[in-house]
Amino acid sequence: MDKMASEYVDRAVRSVFLYTREAHPAENYSHHRSMDEKRDNARALQKELNVQRPILLDSLEGDAHKAFGMLPNMTWIIGRGGIIHYKAAWTDAGHVAEVLEKILKNQEDRIDKGLSPFYCETLDWRVRDGAGFDRGLQRNGPQAVEDFYRHAKSPQ
Repeated sequence: MDKMASEYVDRAVRSVFLYTREAHPAENYSHHRSMDEKRDNARALQKELNVQRPILLDSLEGDAHKAFGMLPNMTWIIGRGGIIHYKAAWTDAGHVAEVLEKILKNQEDRIDKGLSPFYCETLDWRVRDGAGFDRGLQRNGPQAVEDFYRHAKSPQ
């Protein structure tokens, strides 16, 4: 996402990372008990993943996380005036770039071509980075790995 964000900065597109909570808290990174602890964890994540975008911190209560859908890795593209152009339940940088390109092209063409917006929903597919996901669990500690795989195997 950082690479993509840097490619669009000259087109008046801004990207931020909203740090909400630890999705899999454990020994190394637990549930946040204070904003200072949350800020420290966000800085550690920024350093480990080399996040270049600004990182915004949600409240301890998760107000922004609740307002934006409660999923762990969502992406939103919000235009001027608060218009929601895109909402995805999981981040896929390639898909976000495709959609962003389409949005920007439609913005340029909307008057000349008489374009009118409409709402649609679609289900798309992405490649799951299992090794990266496991690294994230391991980053948080052995308890995160155990908890995740125990819950993943138990019937719901």
